[in-house]
Amino acid sequence: MMKTVIIIIALIIIAIIIFRKSNTPERQMVRRLQENIKLFNKVGPPGSLVPAGHPAEALANKLEASIPEHYAVQLWQRIQSEHPDMTYREFEWRWHEMKRYMLICALFREVPMFSSRVDDVWHEMLMFTREYEQLCNRFYGYMLHHSPHGGTVSQPQQRALFDWVYGELFPLERANTNLWGTFFRQPLSSSIMNELLAFSEYQPQHSLFNSSMFERSPEAREVILHLYRRFTVQSQAALRGERPEQQSSSNYAASSDTYNSSVFGLSAAGAACVYYSYLPPGDFSSCVDPFLPADVREERPVGGTSSSCGTGSSSSDNYTSNDSHHGGSHSGSHSGGHHGGHSCSSSSCSSSSCSSSCSSCGGGGGD
Repeated sequence: MMKTVIIIIALIIIAIIIFRKSNTPERQMVRRLQENIKLFNKVGPPGSLVPAGHPAEALANKLEASIPEHYAVQLWQRIQSEHPDMTYREFEWRWHEMKRYMLICALFREVPMFSSRVDDVWHEMLMFTREYEQLCNRFYGYMLHHSPHGGTVSQPQQRALFDWVYGELFPLERANTNLWGTFFRQPLSSSIMNELLAFSEYQPQHSLFNSSMFERSPEAREVILHLYRRFTVQSQAALRGERPEQQSSSNYAASSDTYNSSVFGLSAAGAACVYYSYLPPGDFSSCVDPFLPADVREERPVGGTSSSCGTGSSSSDNYTSNDSHHGGSHSGSHSGGHHGGHSCSSSSCSSSSCSSSCSSCGGGGGD
């Protein structure tokens, strides 16, 4: 009997030793790399920056036309030497998402960078000084600066706005969710919603939007007005207690070549985000999750998504605060209060607190 107990104890000790060895940082990194390779090989190459026919298509075309010839090839060659573990397919997606980030920077005054893996591409872009300057001057008319900050800070208000904007411009897919971290983890703050509703095209400088691009770029102006109108419609519907129609995951497939918000799923998650941002504090993420594509709900970020460099000011505001990160002095057309027409009864949200709400990287308008 004693011999059996000793054998069992010995086996337990061996199992613990094996488990600890299998969970060393080196082995965890190897597993993450293997998961990345498997994921990006499975999802295939990225498509267009925005769906064909989307109001942002002209702006996306302008960005693509602004990229110097062979710039992507130069970036890939440098990535191979600096990040030998990165496959070409993953580079394609990181470069794709960097361009999407640059599009958002053309629309808003300050845009934190919420992905260290996308930021890796930005760092390499800066190594080609002449080409990067050409790109920025052609697209923005000014340099999109990137400067280091010390450490990371939590920016849930800005991440919530980023998620809403991203969901209105681009289809949510496994690959971009993997790079940016899980979307729609926190509600929009009342201060940001007030500023969006208070936007005036006659005083764009007093807003969250990029006023210099609004005034000089017809393509950016069209998208800014589109986002303002989209938010206004979604906000008014939320205040009337109209719950967004829950769509099946099949409606999110980005297979059509013609822009349609219901086909691309660009409206469902955004509208749900606005709707549940008006409700009393609760399990926001699990309320919005049913409006996301099934594969996006299942995807969880691989590796860290925080970053420690960027441009613009950073903020540690909590999303429950009524203080705005930006300096506009708008009264707003809604009170930021909550309506009680509907509530989410789900408490089964399986996501953990997401590191994607932390960053001190970012770009923004040339104000």
